[in-house]
Amino acid sequence: MKNSILILTIIFLSGLLSFSSFTIVKQNKELKSLQSKLSQQEQSITELKQEKESLTPKAEIHPIERAVQECMKKEDYTTVGMSKCVDDSINDWNNEIDKYLLLFKETLPKEQYDLLETSQNEWEDYKKAQWAFLNAVIGEKQGTMYINVLSGDRASIVEKRAKDLSGLFFELTD
Repeated sequence: MKNSILILTIIFLSGLLSFSSFTIVKQNKELKSLQSKLSQQEQSITELKQEKESLTPKAEIHPIERAVQECMKKEDYTTVGMSKCVDDSINDWNNEIDKYLLLFKETLPKEQYDLLETSQNEWEDYKKAQWAFLNAVIGEKQGTMYINVLSGDRASIVEKRAKDLSGLFFELTD
């Protein structure tokens, strides 16, 4: 009787071991399948990111903006140095405005150019008034960071006008 219990126990354990082996093999196959699917999805995500990157237009940085960045780097991003770089860019943006005004003068009929000239004179008045306001409000603030804030705000007014004239010129002459 002992032998038959032993044999039955061995048969039972063999069956249990076979079932466990089958389950482990099945789970390994499922795991490999899931890993394969995950790998494919990761590859698809990578491809989609690359496609998105290739379709996303790269913003061209204006040469004046690039010059400001290089100047700031050269000045080690000190408060005074950064402010100097931005203030210097105002002259460059003003030159850009003058360039487009000259181009407009060469391409527009006199009546239209006269309107642009009136607009430019009124913009100059706006710029002076806005700068006076910025000087009064920001120039009174305590802290060295406001030196750069003031420079940046003043420069952005001139930069915007230069870019507006440039965009309008290319829109009209395209």
